[in-house]
Amino acid sequence: MRTLDYQARVLDTLDAYLDELKARKAEADQIDALRASNPNLPIPAMDFSETAWANLKGAGRLPSSRATVPFSPRKDGVGRAVPNVTLKVPTGGGKTWLAVNGVSRIMGRYLAKNTGFVLWIVPNEAIYSQTLKALKNRQHPYRQALDRAAAGRVKVMEKSDRLDARDVDANLCVMILMLQSANRQTQDALRMFKDRGDVHGFFAPEGDQAAHAREFAAVPNLDGYADLFPMVKDSLGNALRKIRPVVVMDEGQKATSELAHDTLYGFNPIFVLELTATPKDVAARGANPGRAANLLVEVTGRELHAEDMIKMPLNLDPRQGTDWRGTLTAALGRLNTLDAEARAYGADRGALGYIRPIMLVQVERTGKDQRDGQHIHADDVKEWLLAAGLDDAEVAIKTAEQNDLNQPENQDLLSPQNRVRVIVTKAALQEGWDCPFAYVLCSLAAASNRSAMTQLVGRILRQPYALKTGVAALDECYVVTHHAATRDVVEAIKTGLERDGLADLVIEVPQEGGTTGGGEARKVERRAAFKSLQIYLPKVLKVEAGEVRDLDYETDILAAIDWRDFSPAGVVADIPDNPAQVAAQLQRIALTDAGEDEYFRGEVVAAAAETLRFDATYAVRVISDLVPNPFVARGIVADLVKGLEVRGFDAAKLGAASGVIIDRLRVALTKERDARTEALFRAAVKAGDIQFRLRLDGNNWQMPDHMLTTELANSPHLTGADGGALERSLFSPVFRNELNGEEQNVAVHLDGDGTVKWWHRNVAKASYGMGLQGWKRGRIYPDFIFATGGKVGAGRIVVLETKGDHLQNPDTDYKREVLDFLTQNFSWDQAVPAGQLQIGMTGETVECALVLMEDMPMELPKLIARAV
Repeated sequence: MRTLDYQARVLDTLDAYLDELKARKAEADQIDALRASNPNLPIPAMDFSETAWANLKGAGRLPSSRATVPFSPRKDGVGRAVPNVTLKVPTGGGKTWLAVNGVSRIMGRYLAKNTGFVLWIVPNEAIYSQTLKALKNRQHPYRQALDRAAAGRVKVMEKSDRLDARDVDANLCVMILMLQSANRQTQDALRMFKDRGDVHGFFAPEGDQAAHAREFAAVPNLDGYADLFPMVKDSLGNALRKIRPVVVMDEGQKATSELAHDTLYGFNPIFVLELTATPKDVAARGANPGRAANLLVEVTGRELHAEDMIKMPLNLDPRQGTDWRGTLTAALGRLNTLDAEARAYGADRGALGYIRPIMLVQVERTGKDQRDGQHIHADDVKEWLLAAGLDDAEVAIKTAEQNDLNQPENQDLLSPQNRVRVIVTKAALQEGWDCPFAYVLCSLAAASNRSAMTQLVGRILRQPYALKTGVAALDECYVVTHHAATRDVVEAIKTGLERDGLADLVIEVPQEGGTTGGGEARKVERRAAFKSLQIYLPKVLKVEAGEVRDLDYETDILAAIDWRDFSPAGVVADIPDNPAQVAAQLQRIALTDAGEDEYFRGEVVAAAAETLRFDATYAVRVISDLVPNPFVARGIVADLVKGLEVRGFDAAKLGAASGVIIDRLRVALTKERDARTEALFRAAVKAGDIQFRLRLDGNNWQMPDHMLTTELANSPHLTGADGGALERSLFSPVFRNELNGEEQNVAVHLDGDGTVKWWHRNVAKASYGMGLQGWKRGRIYPDFIFATGGKVGAGRIVVLETKGDHLQNPDTDYKREVLDFLTQNFSWDQAVPAGQLQIGMTGETVECALVLMEDMPMELPKLIARAV
């Protein structure tokens, strides 16, 4: 599975937080040691998670949408600070992929170990089954990510499985649990809080009163028997409290009740990672304080769309006839059209070309005794479909009473051997049900069951193989409704998208045959003077064996790095001679399982003996995202170990310093990767293997002839500096709400300058926005494109990226370097001096630039004036 741009951004931000968290945790531990040795001094405790969060916020790494929301601390069952972060990822955005890779980073980067316990909590049966199946399958990418984190020693469990302390010591144990099972309602209401007889090795034998007393002192919230002397129950709940698991909370917004919160943090987690499409803040109520979601990263629906993860736009066909069969006929016609397109598309494309479009039909009744002739029943629909030419194997019913999807032949809807084309349901496709082949939603109950339709909208959004086909019909999804008010249907669709975390895509709901306005997507045409103007701009292209294609970062840049000549000598020299501090960090992590009172006790070292051995296999897996070839990676690790052994590091010293050794190696490799990818990129441009030019063969970016807007027709237009209408925008009108305040100022300046021929606000969309690929992941989508020069045959086109005053950072520097470098290396298919790109016979040149908003008043006039 390739790492998508937004996924890399999420993990990079998580890495930054974990690095900051680890540093602040070390400081907090020193403060705790000071407080313990000086109990009479008023030394305040430090909430390391809050301090780390504040530092990350100060560095501008947190979502701007939550700038005014303060950090919300979390405490475990004995009052210790618990790091808690929320990743906001829309439905279909790969939350599980991010979760497993997040766990890998938490274990390796923050906890510096590859064994332990992960409690993975899911909201319902559908997601439970999917997650359990994926994590138990050693061939699945999710399981493979965990295997890399744990050097292949992963044990996937359910709550009823036997649990032994030796399993936790030797493996990364991942227990999947449903939210309902985790919610503790009474002292002995659930089996996981009872003494069940198959939880072993965590607590002393029954007769060892002193040992049980020590357990209660170390972990005060353990459950026990209140007999002649206190005794700890051998329950799963108690084992978790002692282990201090990493908790993954899928659909975190469903665990915000006081009961769920108290139960979750009563397990004494060492880290809580929440994933949700719709973060939920809890207001203060009575004695219970308010809690906000600590949003670390926010992924938007537009990012999913740009990465081909979802089908958009969504096309609505609201049928107003009274006969449901007419609506179903229209929907089946749409399905058959899609099927023909899919067959043609897949004819010569192999496995990734196979698509079998599926239609979901929402009915009013499903029960065997509810077929009254007055309401639309599942059996009515199936009979009509069979009469229309489908056979029995192509129609599946999914209800509470009948589940054809559980039949052996229907277990894998993506298989070419499967024949299902229509799924009939009322509201039985839960959150978590997922089939990318679902294209059409035919709602025959939109008027009577709007809430169920709202839920079903999200089931048709996922793009097959996360890969656009280039066939418009197969890259979009469709809703056909029966006898429902159009306004109500549009609202239901918007609600469904919002529920799936796609609020920023809500506006992209065009209605077939509908009128414009009212918030529905519609075209904005070019000005009359520019309608026939052909505007082409160069793309960053890879030229290989005469073939030309768009440059791909993973394939053409990252995979081209040859690590065989990398020497870890610098890392060897950088490792401190005295690894005592590192050993204390490793002990600290292991020791938290036994409570703060046990911080410096010797038995913890024994418990963490495996952690304190340098594991070369683990080191290879930790750097696999940087050095994907395991043989080359093993050679680098071997050279590193050999160099340290020359310095006098024996096995014990290597083990004690393992955390810092791996950290320093990753830092060195990351810096080397960035340097090498930049060098490869620059060298390939010089050699002509990567080109940024206008071509005669059509491999150019072409300015679209129209744009889409969802602003109401009477929404306020952007006006010029004199209050009059804009004159030079390529598309008209330009709606004020589609630009922020700073962008409005740039647009007004461009429009008021007499040497500007036309200007355009670029859109960050892979489908029709102009994006430039550099030597790092993620394309650069410039904010403005404009042409200057007052007369024909002179001037230039400027591609302008703007940045807010506060955003001068390494990313800004990188974008500026890429844009400057590409400007210097423009060329035209016919010979032209380097640095000047001729467009046709007009004599225009192209320049790319990045300007900070604070410099805009000075720099923008210079950019415009260079053409005169």
